[in-house]
Amino acid sequence: MNDIVVYLEIIAVFTGILSVWLTTKENVLLYPIGICSVSIWIYLCWIGDLFGQSIINLFFLIMNIYGWYNWQLKDDNNKLKIQIKQNNTSENLIVIIASIILSLLVFLVINQFQKEDASLFYVMLESIITGLNFTAMWLMAWKRIEHWYLWIIGDIMCIPLFIFKDYTLGVIQFTIFIVIAYQGLKDWKLKLKNE
Repeated sequence: MNDIVVYLEIIAVFTGILSVWLTTKENVLLYPIGICSVSIWIYLCWIGDLFGQSIINLFFLIMNIYGWYNWQLKDDNNKLKIQIKQNNTSENLIVIIASIILSLLVFLVINQFQKEDASLFYVMLESIITGLNFTAMWLMAWKRIEHWYLWIIGDIMCIPLFIFKDYTLGVIQFTIFIVIAYQGLKDWKLKLKNE
């Protein structure tokens, strides 16, 4: 790996961790910082042949812009419109179905970009992670507690992919993400209970 890639990975990891930590605090600055992180990851994943991860990060870029806008919406009383909420059973069923459908669609797309010697296991794993993360990012833009569960599952699944591609700092980042996401889940549940 050349020096520029290492420096870019350091910046992407630092801004990614900061963005996730700001999410736990419900701080809207998570979005511009997240934009920096995902923009770098789009490039790093593309050159590392992790096409699904590139697609995830492109979607994250779009959703960071959308979430940044959405989290700042105010009602007539100048209160923020989007508040922390928990899904009901039917909404969770929709989340599961959406994640499965998105995973299948992503598989069909990224399978076209894979090299002939690419492992089907890694393509499938990347597709599932992508589907989960698409759904998680959408839920995060609407401050739904369930997004934390999807992040935790997706981050755990990312670790073997990034080990395989030798993105050591990325592995550390996802490990830290898991810890922060677990804490964010606890914090958001407590906020919801107190509200």
